[in-house]
Amino acid sequence: MDTQETDLDERMHTCPWFHATNIKNAPPKNLVQLGIGGWQVPREGVKFYRERASNVLTVTDITEMGLDAAVNFALERALDGTDCVYISFDIDCIDAGFVPGTGWPEPGGLLPREALYMLGKIVQRAPICGLEVVEVSPPYDISDMTALLAARVICDTMGHLVVSGQLPRSQKPTYIHSYAQPELVNEWKR
Repeated sequence: MDTQETDLDERMHTCPWFHATNIKNAPPKNLVQLGIGGWQVPREGVKFYRERASNVLTVTDITEMGLDAAVNFALERALDGTDCVYISFDIDCIDAGFVPGTGWPEPGGLLPREALYMLGKIVQRAPICGLEVVEVSPPYDISDMTALLAARVICDTMGHLVVSGQLPRSQKPTYIHSYAQPELVNEWKR
């Protein structure tokens, strides 16, 4: 769970969502983490998401509720009062056997096909403003397995953006703070 203020007295790979939710246009209620696994989740991270009413679905939650229900859960919360969705795909949500090239390999994570399925459904149903793939560590990778999956995440997302009509865009998109200029956001949506 990447919701700690610091880890080992630093801002590092377990901290981005904590700091992102301090930004005015990224409230914790819209943060959804899918595929959190393992028993090494730090107490500070759990405390944060409970206090700020953030949203977490573990691998077990997703397995029990099903992929489509998990997507619906994520979209309901991510789109609540927002104009678009930013996706941060943390490669370590995938089972360690498929992505050895990460700093935090997670035994029992999602299968690649499960994660790609959910990603596709989300991208086709939500306005996407950005995507990043994080925690890929080439020095730890074996036969480029992790890098190949990261590239697949990017390529699949681009394909789903085309299929859903979000790409190509008729004009260059600009970053707009919806709370500052709602009339520009409505223009961008067209």
